Amino acid sequence: MNRAKIPKFMTLQQAAEALGGNIPSSTLRAEVLAGRLRCVRARPGCSAPILLSEEALHDWLEQHAGKRQLALSPTEASEANLESGG
Repeated sequence: MNRAKIPKFMTLQQAAEALGGNIPSSTLRAEVLAGRLRCVRARPGCSAPILLSEEALHDWLEQHAGKRQLALSPTEASEANLESGG
């Protein structure tokens, strides 16, 4: 019998740890809320933990993670503008 692979789910914190701490759970949460990272809830209700499948996390990494831009502090932005002549 051929069974479909059952995806493994992890919390946002577990996903952040699986990514080596390079992407914080707050960023993953923001991506979920923006609709770019698919998730499920462990149970109905807004206080239920957000769960990510390995497949959804992999898809997000390929499609969106590399396109996020690093936010500059006001000081860094000012310095960058001065260097570019702006």
